[in-house]
Amino acid sequence: MNHNTDESRWALNDIVSALDWAKYRSQQGISAALDPLGEYAQSAIQAEESAGSYLMTLDQISASGCAASLAVKLSALGLNFDRQLSEHHLQKIIEHARQRNIPVEIDIEGTPTVPVVCEIAQSFAKSGHSLILALQAYLNRSADDLRLSLDAGLKIRLVKGAYRGDTENFNEIQQRFMLLFSILLAAKVTFDVGTHDPALLADMTAKLDEKTGNLVCFGFLKGLADQTKLDMVQKGLRVSEYVPFGCNRRAYVMRRHAYLKRLQELGLAPAP
Repeated sequence: MNHNTDESRWALNDIVSALDWAKYRSQQGISAALDPLGEYAQSAIQAEESAGSYLMTLDQISASGCAASLAVKLSALGLNFDRQLSEHHLQKIIEHARQRNIPVEIDIEGTPTVPVVCEIAQSFAKSGHSLILALQAYLNRSADDLRLSLDAGLKIRLVKGAYRGDTENFNEIQQRFMLLFSILLAAKVTFDVGTHDPALLADMTAKLDEKTGNLVCFGFLKGLADQTKLDMVQKGLRVSEYVPFGCNRRAYVMRRHAYLKRLQELGLAPAP
């Protein structure tokens, strides 16, 4: 598999490459979340195509026998112009996944869509659907969203945030992240975190003990922190990797470059 190009570092060409990579990571003790890249559908036809990609990915994961989950963006399903349509597609995807015993994660997106994404995820969870919802530490509302989401029965994936939040202060975002992490840990539920921040990783692992160490799955992006992933597995921690694929990679790759540029401006670097 060629990972020499910039785009291949961050995202793979197709589902075959993504599943091959997921199997490779599985041999290393690292699980995978697959994302058939696509977002911001602008028509019912585009939303239908994205829904088809998600359903196809579920079928391919099931056929491969690979233990991977599916990451879904509601904007790809038409959320930005038709909430009912996006919920219709999400219902089909969740049912398809349930029949194949594949976990589904709803990715959180830009700030304007956060309220409705949380509302939809909580509503589906209250109806008995098993879902994972990503929440962003840089938003003022995330503490309330966390409480409501836990009450609804959602599993949480805690991240800093990759769009524009309520604060850009790096230290403040770290503090918010650790506050939410502590709330999740105290709730004694399984949850995921996603960060490449060495300071946060050190702070989180320092809080874990024999009773809590298995509650947390540490998530990373493909293309970052490769040595850290292996080191954490060796320590007996649960580790996952977000593996995007497809031809619609431009927006995703641009966000990765913006992240690295921001770190460089702060004189920081992601975990090795």
